[in-house]
Order: sequence, then structure tokens, then C-alpha cells
Amino acid sequence: MTGPQPDWFENPATRFRTAAFWFWHRIPTDDEIAAQLRDMRDKGIGCVMIQARPALDLSAYLSPAYLAAFRRACATAKDLGIAVTIYDEYGWMSGHGGGRTVDGADHLRERHMFWATAPVGSALAISAIGSPFLDFLGDVGRTWIYEGASAVWGDWRAIAAVAHPPVIRDEADLCFLGHAFEVRPDGNDGCRIEWPAHADLPADWQVTVFVSARCLTSRLVNYLLPETAERFAEVVYAPLLEAAAGAADGFFFDHPYAGFHTWKEHEGAIGNSLLCDGRPATADEIAALLSLVHDVGARTGTLRAGFLRAYAERLHEAFFGTLARWTRERGVGFTGHELLTHVGGWAVHGGPRGIDPRVMPGVDHFGVDAFRTETAVDAADFAPQIAAKFGDSVARANGRRRCTIEQYATGREAGRPTLAGQWDLTPQRFRVQAIRHLLLGARRILLHAVNVTDGFDRDERLLANPRWDFPPAYNFLPWWDDCGPIFDELSRLSAFLEDGEPVRSVALLYPLETIRAEGPAHACGRHFGLWAEALSQAGIGYDIIDERQLPSALSPDAGYEVLVLPAVSVLAEGPGAGHIRDFARRGRQVVCSGGLPKGLEDVASIGPPLAAMPASRAEPYHLAGCEAASIRARVAALPRSDLDMRFGDEGPTWSSIARVGPDWRLAALNDADHPRRLELTGLPPRPQIVILHSSTIGADRVEIAGRGDGTASLLVPAFGVACLVVSAGKTAGEREAGSRPSRVPSSSGDVIDLADGWTLELPGLAPVPIAVDRGWEAQGFPFVSGTGRYRRSIVVPGGPEGTRWFLELAGVEVSGEIWVDGVCLGRLLQGPARLLLPGRSGDTLSLEIRVRNTAANRYHEAMSFSAEDLPPSGLTSPPRLRATREP
Repeated sequence: MTGPQPDWFENPATRFRTAAFWFWHRIPTDDEIAAQLRDMRDKGIGCVMIQARPALDLSAYLSPAYLAAFRRACATAKDLGIAVTIYDEYGWMSGHGGGRTVDGADHLRERHMFWATAPVGSALAISAIGSPFLDFLGDVGRTWIYEGASAVWGDWRAIAAVAHPPVIRDEADLCFLGHAFEVRPDGNDGCRIEWPAHADLPADWQVTVFVSARCLTSRLVNYLLPETAERFAEVVYAPLLEAAAGAADGFFFDHPYAGFHTWKEHEGAIGNSLLCDGRPATADEIAALLSLVHDVGARTGTLRAGFLRAYAERLHEAFFGTLARWTRERGVGFTGHELLTHVGGWAVHGGPRGIDPRVMPGVDHFGVDAFRTETAVDAADFAPQIAAKFGDSVARANGRRRCTIEQYATGREAGRPTLAGQWDLTPQRFRVQAIRHLLLGARRILLHAVNVTDGFDRDERLLANPRWDFPPAYNFLPWWDDCGPIFDELSRLSAFLEDGEPVRSVALLYPLETIRAEGPAHACGRHFGLWAEALSQAGIGYDIIDERQLPSALSPDAGYEVLVLPAVSVLAEGPGAGHIRDFARRGRQVVCSGGLPKGLEDVASIGPPLAAMPASRAEPYHLAGCEAASIRARVAALPRSDLDMRFGDEGPTWSSIARVGPDWRLAALNDADHPRRLELTGLPPRPQIVILHSSTIGADRVEIAGRGDGTASLLVPAFGVACLVVSAGKTAGEREAGSRPSRVPSSSGDVIDLADGWTLELPGLAPVPIAVDRGWEAQGFPFVSGTGRYRRSIVVPGGPEGTRWFLELAGVEVSGEIWVDGVCLGRLLQGPARLLLPGRSGDTLSLEIRVRNTAANRYHEAMSFSAEDLPPSGLTSPPRLRATREP
């Protein structure tokens, strides 16, 4: 039954409402501040984060004029009931403050460690240092990051030299040569290394030398030094917090950059340079240091992982720890996200290329989250991905739940430059992606972004033109007017998902130590993604757990039935392996793919004999060399929740199941363009099923299509969301209110195409006759973005008693409203839609369909990276009238 909408669902709290980055490519006027914040309030934005972008002149950032505008914006937002979180940077890569952190403090500029290996007696050098990761920013980026728009390296220091045979058997083969050698600059991007001759070294040996240098022109910083964060707080956090004047609830950091440099002589297990404090290494440290470059024997993986663990812990404490204490002392929160190499997909390292996450705050996500008061992650583009699940899992590991998810768009999905983004984003695509995020663990969506300005026509300078700075800017999309209902739906769904304990029977281990030891190319990252994707699509509840959680996560009280080890080859030293064995001894499943970790080779023989297991558990523990198909098959055999739901076809079941006291809350998304049946099993006796409708868009609703003993079937419309409260039914003899089955009208087969007689009025143009079997871009209006008004008159047809006529639309690109005789019947998004016509047989009705397209038609005109085929705009198939009969 459809129950009354509770107030917490109808009017969700602010924390569930969509947030927005507010991009300032220039300092806005007072009128712009007031108008844009009112507009955001009216659309349902609950939180705003002002972000200075690289198109803003660097000298304007934190200037008196900037801070004055920031102060007015915070005060206005507070008056309008919009929360303010302070975004802490100029651009991103938190810590540099647009160069203010290192201004007058050159020792805080980024310093990196480099290395090279050569035969004994050969010359050694470091040359051609570059940052491929930053190349995509172009000239604007180089001007932003480097004083003088180029990197100049200097202040070279010796760290250590070690001699060793070409093939190292163990650590006893290493000969520490100390750090008494000369490092001489060689141009702006390298050095020459000279050391005293060592006549007693075997002629076939090699020497590996480690050196460090500071980038003399970089505005980026050295995160290993607590003083960096202290100064960043002094020159950036303090003035912004003062200007916010009590309106701000906290600070938001954005993926601190910690070294993505390569060089000509680069080799070894680590893909980039590492940050360095310039201190010489000792003999006790040399084996771990050399393990970054060469195999040093049986302990290589342990040494490497240990070095990188200590490096990460030091970096996190120096930067995040310092800022967390600063914000805590001032009574405000601390949130933000590190650079996530899984962004945009499921595999741990399937996102940005050319980055070794072990050298930056982008590998130990559980460790970073310990410093935050609220978890945040980012999501790239609009394919299903793991970001929200990761965010929720790390939050729960640190005593919280759910996360904020920053959703941004790149041009990569459409074959465009990254910064060119997606002005062709549709509202349905955005909505479906946001709902998936919520179901997988997000509490609110953070838009990237709302802009002060939409930039300049016929100017494709990436980043310099605000138009090409990771668009879309949502407030300049034609369908911005549709965002209010979309944001309302998202906040209702988030409120629905907030309470209770999610049912999650599977623990998926995040293979941190394997990543540290083996590197991002190891199979563990891909296997992890295959398991996460298969579990998510199957609708099986799971958490990602950290190795440090194994003692608590695998305890009898934790509730997990299955532990998945995705190509794990190394476990951290400690009790983890023992807890895994105990878990198996209690009859729980330990499933490994792609190899067994050292020390757990016998795990398959620890649990009960495979033949004695229930059928659903009879598959082998170890899936060696598995691929997506075998992982999906294994997931299909896993135990499911007692009360379960899944779509009855082969498509994904994006869903959430939670216990809230004696009741259950179930939510599921149908992300297909056609209705699907959602099958519920394991229902309590005489269940009461209450359907809450989160959306005001469209007319179709979730309906109960059938019931059985402990089962029920629901019909979920295309792109629809089911929010269900299930509770034990009434005792025998009691009437269950509202439990009558739905009366579904039946189609009579009478269909009338409305293919002719339409006119179209576009912004600034007079109405013209138009065809409705293809978009307006194909009929002489290729570069028009906005709202098109299709009009014609219709006469309501006759029919037998009980006949009702519906207006059906199968091709609306990309959103619209249906108006009849000046009254709005409803709003719809891309996909099939059906609305009941008013009036009686013979009535003449004035029909108007207002359709909004994307912004690409206008903004992509004459751009070199535009697609040859413009996205469709308006009506692309004739509307129809369809008769139905009341049963």
C-alpha cells in the first residue's frame, strides 16, 4: 500500500540536501551573490562551498576584495538557511593556498627524492624531471603551479648510496656507501652525481644513489613537514574562517598533491618520486630504501610495505593531523577527500593514470579518514562506480556512517579533453547516478559545480575560460529548472536510508599491504573491483574492511558470513591471519581469488569439509586466475539476506536493505528504460508493505503486482525508485488498512498518434511548424539550447464507459513539462512517460509540451573537440493518446 508521507521523509533535514561547489572564476558582485544564492536556495541546495578557480587572477585570491565578497556570501547564505563549508584552496591540491603557504617560506616548497642506478665507476645523473599528471592542465596550469610557469629544481642533497650485485640474494649483499658524495645541479631539471672511487668493489657490481631536490619555483608544498600545515592554517584557514563570521560549519580539503614526478633514469617498484625532508639516510634504513628500487631478497615486500606505511603515517599526521587539531580547537569540522585512484570505476587503480598512489595520500583511505569529522569522496563521470561504497565503509570503520560524494564530469567519456567536461549531461543520467551513490553509501551529493559565470563564446582555452573548467555548471544548463524536484527526491531517499543497521553479510578486504608491497599494477586492484562490482550489482550487502579491522570484523558478533580476499598476496604482520583462520573454523566462508596470501595456503582445509556444506557454499574457496564471469557466478552462490529483494531479470539490483527496530527499510533503483519486476522473498507472515514515493517527477508509481507466501512482486517503472517499509502484519482477524490490491487499468488497444499539426517556439524566435519524429537540431536549429514550446490542439476522443485517455511520450530530449489549457499536468525526464488527460469526450484541449535540451548545442558550436553529431533536442518521436479501461 501507499502510506502517508512522514514529515522526516517529506521535508528532510538539511544534512541530506544536495550541496554545491560555487566556482568563483572572478569575484562576484553583490547582486550576483544575492541572486545566485537565492536561486540555489529555491532549488533546494542545502550547503555551499565557495571555490576560487584558476581563471580567477591569482592576486585576487584572499585579497581584501575577495574576503569582503566571501564575507557577504557567507552572511547571505546563513540568512537564507544554506549551510557553508569552507573550501580551503585556490583551485585544488590543498595546502598551497595559491602560493601563500610558501611565500616567504621557501623551505616549505615541495622537496622530492630521486634515484638512479649504474655500474660501478659509471657516471650517474638525474635528468628530465617532469610531472605527467600536471601536463593536462596546460599553460594555465603551469602558470598556476609554478612561479614563472616552469619548474626549476635546486638545493640538491645527498641521501644515500649503496653498492650491490646485479642480482641481490639478501640484505647481506648490500654495501652502504654513506652520503659523502657530491650532487651538482645540471640545468633546471636535473643533477650530476659524483662520489669517491671505491676500488674494493667488485667490477660487476652496481651503485644506486638516492638524492633529493626542492622545486624552487613550485607553489606546491612538502606535506611531510608539520610546519607546512601550520602555515597553511595561518595564511588560508584563519582569514577564511574569520570572514565566514560564524556561518561556516567546517573546512573541506581536496586531494593534496604529494609527488607525481618522473625522470629519465627512473626505475624500480615505485612509479613516482617521493616527498622527502632532505635528511641523509642511515645504514639501518638502507635495505628498506633500496627495496623501493630493487628486489633485495625474501623480505623485499615486507621492507617495501613497511617503508611506505611509515611514510604515509608520517605524511598523514603532519598534514591532516595538524589541520584536524587546528579546526577542532576552533569548534569547526574537518572534511574533504584525498586523490582516489579508483575514481570513476571499480578497480582500485582504474582511475587517473600515471600516479603511484603509495607516494601520496591516496592509498590508505581508512587512515586518512581517521582525521576527518565527516567522510567525503569524489566520483568521476556517470558510470556505476565504487566511490560511495568506499566512503561509507571507511566512515563506519572510524565510527561514523555514510559520506558526501563530490560528483564531477570529465570529457573522457565522450572522447573530449578532460577539462572540456560534459555540457551534454542529461538530468536523467545525473539523477540515476546520484541515486546509485545514495544506495551505495552516500548521504548527500556535492555538485561540481554552480558557476558565477558561464565564460566566453568561441573560446576553447581549457581552464582559462570558465566554460571549460570541468563543466557542466549546473545553473547554466537549460534543465536547471528541473533540478529542484530532482534534489528533493535525492534528499528524501537519503533520509529514508539514514536510520537502521544495513544488512551486510560480506566483508571485502581492501588489500592495502599487497598494494604497498606489489604496486598498483598488481592483480589485487582489478580483482577487488570485480568483486565490488559483482556484489553491488547483485544487491548483496557488503562492507569494505581494512586489515586493521580484521580482529573486530571477523569476531563472532560482527555478523559477516563471508570474507573475500581479492588476489591478496601479503598481509600485514600481526594477528590478521590468525583471525582469518578462526573465522573459517567457525564455518564461515573465506573466498580467495587470484592467489592465496602467504601464511593462509591451508585456509581451504580449516573449515568444514566442502562436501558437508550447504549447496550455496559448495564452491571452492580459491578461485585461481578468476575473471569477471567466475566472480559473478561465485557471488550468485553467496548467502543472501533473510529478507531479500532482487530484480527478476539479468539487470543490476542497486539496492539497500536495513533493519530499523522491528521493521525493514528496502530501497532499490530500476536504472533501465523500461519497467522491471522487483521480487521480495523472506517476508514475515502477513507482511505490511508501505510504499513511500520519493519523486514528484512523472506519473508512474511503484505498484504491488502480486503476493505469495513470504513473497511479493512489485512493478518498478523505468528509472523508478522503490522505497519500502516492511513490517509484521496484523494478527489473525485484524484488517490490514489499505491492503487491497492495486486496481491496474487495462489497455484497450486504442492508440492515436499525434504526429502532425505541431508548432515549435524557441527562445527569441517566432513559432514555426515542426516535425516531432526528430529533434529540432535536425530541423534547422542546431545550436539552440533552452526551452522549446511544442503546441497543438487535440479533441478528447470518445470511447466506452470507463475509458480514460493518457498522453504517452517516448522521446523527450531531455526534460519537459506537460501543460493543458494553461495548467501544468506534470514534469518528466528522458525516458517513457504517461500522464492522464483531463476533460471529457469531445472537449478541445490546448496542449503544450515544454522541452529543455542540454547546453552542448550552444556551447559546443565551433569547438574543435565537439562531436560531429549534436545531441538530440526536443521531441524525437510523436506523442500518442492511449485508451485504458477501469477494471
